Amino acid sequence: MKLTKEQSEAISRGEEVPVKIEGTECVVIRRDVYVQAIKTMREAHPGDLSEADLRQILARAYEASDWNDPEMDIYNDYDNAKK
Repeated sequence: MKLTKEQSEAISRGEEVPVKIEGTECVVIRRDVYVQAIKTMREAHPGDLSEADLRQILARAYEASDWNDPEMDIYNDYDNAKK
């Protein structure tokens, strides 16, 4: 996956980058950020949450953190714009 300079800079700052893959809205984050988020959620809810539950919580957290902001829409069609 190729990222723009702005996307690469966001990733290096530990921020998420919204992308659309075959019509599905996704988010790209650094592995260490993801692992830390999962670890933090497990510590807050020991034994209570499955991996699927944790992924849903993480997805909702990213939605709540403005990655759905209309200004981010430019990234939704990034792959189509390159063609």
